[in-house]
Amino acid sequence: MPETKAAKIRTRVEALRAMIDNECTAPVCRESGSCRHEGEKEAARHMLGRLLDKLKGAATDEHEERAELWAEIYKRGYDSQGNTYRKGAKYRAGQPMKERISQIRTHIKIARRTAKSPLVPDGPGLASQALQTYRFDPIGEAPEQIKFRVRIGAGYGSVRISIDNIPEDWGWIAEEVADYQGEIVTRWKRTPALNDLVTELKAIGEAYNADHGSNLSTDSFMKAFYVFVKADDPETLALRSDGHRTRHS
Repeated sequence: MPETKAAKIRTRVEALRAMIDNECTAPVCRESGSCRHEGEKEAARHMLGRLLDKLKGAATDEHEERAELWAEIYKRGYDSQGNTYRKGAKYRAGQPMKERISQIRTHIKIARRTAKSPLVPDGPGLASQALQTYRFDPIGEAPEQIKFRVRIGAGYGSVRISIDNIPEDWGWIAEEVADYQGEIVTRWKRTPALNDLVTELKAIGEAYNADHGSNLSTDSFMKAFYVFVKADDPETLALRSDGHRTRHS
């Protein structure tokens, strides 16, 4: 790696300080009792003062260059070694997980509340305009019976968002398929509407997240936390309900 401007200046500063601080050992100067090299030391002091000023400027330049480099890496999403970097729009370094969870909950509540409010004031010709300009919000437009839970995962390393009370006809498509034994079984597939909802919730969680250099090829995971969105299908809910009844029978 090439030596930086600041590193070169530091090398010269150390050499000048050694010249200024070291006692003169020249025989002529010792015999005469006065150093004939004092002028050189005085010149070194002046040069040292100039270099120290330059060092401050060089350090500032390096700091700015480094900041620009990392800003570019985070914007691009990866560095020259293939490590991934990303900062969510709402990410704040050192923010406690409880605060992140609280803000994610608030974000979801606002989306739900906004969907119940009129987009524009009532008036002639405004209703059709509102429909044309409205951007679909999967959270706000989800059925009212749906409930959301946001909690911290085990070890404070994840955010877990659960979607509860999903209407079966809204969220799931039943598919009859053959299992590994050839028997016909029902498999539940998410509808496009539920997929949109899961994607939106994941995006909200990731807005508070950051990746500081993960690399899948080396199993290096440097995310601030992980975001999981859970939507249990009817079969999973039925099995859980049967297990609950069995334990209490």
